[in-house]
Amino acid sequence: MDVFRSLLHVAPATGTAVDAATYRALLDRSDGWAVGPLVVGDERLAGLDPDVAVNVLTSGGAGSVAALARRADGLRLVAVETVLRDLDDLAGNAARVVAAAAGLPDGVEVLVGLPAGAGLVDAVEVVEAAGLHGRLDLTGHRGAAEQMSVLVEADLPFKATGLGAETFGPYGVVAVLMAVEALVDGAEAEDAEQLLAQPDETRSRLALAAWDDATQARIRRRLRGVDDADVAATLDRLAAADLL
Repeated sequence: MDVFRSLLHVAPATGTAVDAATYRALLDRSDGWAVGPLVVGDERLAGLDPDVAVNVLTSGGAGSVAALARRADGLRLVAVETVLRDLDDLAGNAARVVAAAAGLPDGVEVLVGLPAGAGLVDAVEVVEAAGLHGRLDLTGHRGAAEQMSVLVEADLPFKATGLGAETFGPYGVVAVLMAVEALVDGAEAEDAEQLLAQPDETRSRLALAAWDDATQARIRRRLRGVDDADVAATLDRLAAADLL
């Protein structure tokens, strides 16, 4: 299904790395069309294969984004990811990221992590107005649907991270897609929360079977990608369940 195209971002667990050969092996699979860019931390840029498409996750705030703009030569840079850390001034922090992102090469997406807080809505408005995208941490998932609802309401495209198998199980990727679809169609955050909390094969199969091309396009216009620490295993599970 086209809804999976380039959806799965290859995001190794903290402290590990994926080399170029392993990443290319994922792309060369028959279902490699579902594989997105490789996610690497900005501390791992030395020696990266310049032919591998990468999302770079910054280790700091706006300053790290600005520094990356000066280190982009020799990288096939698809996107820069950062997380707002000033919880007392999320909108101001977002504005500083916007300013820093202006120095990045043309065509590079910027994904801004938007933590829950009193200033979330204002920060989302700053990010959306600048043409940047969101980054939503689903770790533990509780409360994440409320944040997701804010992003969908603002029509802010975003990627999802923190999709641990211990939290979501093997059909978590589909559960995220379903939650986005529900919110786009006007569901309450509580309904999306339930979808995230109870992913299963039967529900996943029924949902995917009902999605036409227009529905898939609506979902992917909002959901730009999903981080996955073991893309090969996810592809194997989805294929075994005949969900791809």
